[in-house]
Amino acid sequence: KMMRKNITQVRRVGPYITAFKMSVGCLWTGIWRSFRTVRGTFGPPVLHESQRCSFSSRDSGDTPPPPPKPATPKNAKPCKSFVRNTTILVQQRCDIQELPVVVRKIAEDEFISFVSDKIICPPISPGDGKARNAGNTSTGQEPLEEEMEIIKKIDDCRSTKGVLTVLFNQNDANYGPNIAIRAMEKILSVESLLELKEVERSQEFERIINCIVYNAESKAILDLLEELRSYLELPRTIDMLGNELVYRCAENALTIEECCDAIEVLTQCRRPEMVEKFWSGLADKEKFITERNVHFVFAMLPYLKISRRAVLAVLERRITMLWWQMAPNATIEVLQSLVVCKLSPYRVTQSLARWLNTNIHSVSEDQLGAILEAFTNLVYSDTQIERALERYMKAKGVKVTSQNLIVTILCHCQEFRLRNGHILNGCSEFLIANHALVEPGYLRAYFYPFGALDFVPSNATKFFDTINMLVDLHFGKIPPTDVIDIMFTYLCLERFPLNFVNRIFNPYFLDVLHAKTQPERMDIVRGKLKLFDTGLTLECADYDGPLLPRDHSAKAVFHDGRIKRIVNYITSDLEELAGGAECMTKFSVLQHLPVNSLYLVDVIFHPPGLGNIFTINTMKERNINVAVLVHLPEYYDSTGTYLSGSQVMRIRHLRRLGLKVVTLRFDTLHKLKIHPKELRQYLVERIKNAQEALPALEGIAPLTRSS
Repeated sequence: KMMRKNITQVRRVGPYITAFKMSVGCLWTGIWRSFRTVRGTFGPPVLHESQRCSFSSRDSGDTPPPPPKPATPKNAKPCKSFVRNTTILVQQRCDIQELPVVVRKIAEDEFISFVSDKIICPPISPGDGKARNAGNTSTGQEPLEEEMEIIKKIDDCRSTKGVLTVLFNQNDANYGPNIAIRAMEKILSVESLLELKEVERSQEFERIINCIVYNAESKAILDLLEELRSYLELPRTIDMLGNELVYRCAENALTIEECCDAIEVLTQCRRPEMVEKFWSGLADKEKFITERNVHFVFAMLPYLKISRRAVLAVLERRITMLWWQMAPNATIEVLQSLVVCKLSPYRVTQSLARWLNTNIHSVSEDQLGAILEAFTNLVYSDTQIERALERYMKAKGVKVTSQNLIVTILCHCQEFRLRNGHILNGCSEFLIANHALVEPGYLRAYFYPFGALDFVPSNATKFFDTINMLVDLHFGKIPPTDVIDIMFTYLCLERFPLNFVNRIFNPYFLDVLHAKTQPERMDIVRGKLKLFDTGLTLECADYDGPLLPRDHSAKAVFHDGRIKRIVNYITSDLEELAGGAECMTKFSVLQHLPVNSLYLVDVIFHPPGLGNIFTINTMKERNINVAVLVHLPEYYDSTGTYLSGSQVMRIRHLRRLGLKVVTLRFDTLHKLKIHPKELRQYLVERIKNAQEALPALEGIAPLTRSS
């Protein structure tokens, strides 16, 4: 009967232990061992040494520690080891983890109280009360002057022997934790590292540590461990203090802040196995995580490895209740902790995005920049963030004083394809108003997002005049790769910077470009340079090009596998619409264009035979051949409405060559795969709405150059 009742009482241990189902046999083994341990008929369980944990003072089922033995071996363990380590399975919804925990033996009276649900208070013996109230002795029984006098004597000592002599002359009533901590600090300051190793093995030193472990406050132990970071050669002392903190955490004797401090200091003391056990204390005190300390707990996530997910689950539940009360600095610390851990939990990021939209007008420019940069690094953005930035730029605009903030906003818009007119126009107004303060290294960051999003500001004339002036003024100070990106952006926005052509196609500039470009990026930079040359040749009648020779070497061109698979799937329908297999070619590059993935045409409809593809006359054969392009979701902006600048330029160049262009959406094709009739109707409709070829420019130079 008692066994059945005990199984139900196991649920009182804590919210996480509930998920750990124990069999009756395992429970009986634990009960039997507990009884035998209390009676003294059963020795310590046989465990590997690495599983043992040093004695902890707060074990309510054990007696105070006996005085140390006369002789202590050099490699002896601490005087008692009542605490053990094990692992349990913890289930949180669908997530199951194996996490480390601390196991403590309980006394007979404590076990009976646990089973019967009655509180049994055994009488406290004089010695027991003396040991447990030693921490209060220095403030209650001893006069403060006497304690200060003893501490002064310790401060006057010049050696460890003198400190130990002062302590030896004191009785237990005058030997409180404050005196022990001061003696410990004095010994650390007067002894060398080699001598400290010998002192650590002495009985007197062990007595000092036991006094601290048994009677000192948790804050004092944390401060002492903070000092011991420089004395990692004292492993026994660090282990005893660390194990005491672990045990107090398991007993819910530490506050949230003390748990966080313990995790940090034990990590610095190189005790990762201890750090992993603090998750249970944080989980049990979940209700005590408030808007004032939640960022402290988030800051501990980088120190945790095994138990990180368990702590993060607790924080996810709490932050949904606290986000609206958090301060800006706390929000920044939370986001930066997630960036360090490379974690982007949806509930946390969503809550913080709501916080930003709610408090957008109460944050400073530096705080907004830090928050937005963290969101960008976490690869997260949503409508809350976009709405917050839109409101901010509407309210301030040119009043913003930090160019770092504007650059961060533009980078975020580019990364997540936010083609928001209010945000981008506000950034362009800032550039025009503060062009004198713009640093040359930031010029690419100001301009490139407009080309990537294919967005021309409402004040286009002033905007491009400002960009032209800044590029011309700081051309030699701008990194060469940034210059190429700026020229590519001009081309995407249908602007032709002919006044910079001679500076770019200059042997000196090209040498500097090759010297300062990383080898792995060289092919990308060369490709953009060829695109710039080809684009000016196709679209600008005043351009005397092409200036770069054609690349006759065979090379592989990257083609997205999703496009390949979907084109192969609809090949039969496309062949039927083209007039037969001989009237269609897949995955080809026209002879007039450089070998670049941007100019790789997914499907071309042409008259029968392959010759027309490679001998097309761009001046006469117009609107005869049809280029079919499949656009992936990332080719569009965040709303899925506007194509990116490079894709718009790709379509424009193909139309300049006399081809009609048909655009297909990959997501639509993928959805219609299981509906053949609707798929065919979609293809027919898109082909009917093909974009006609653009008129040929008069006086345009030939597209081929052999040398």
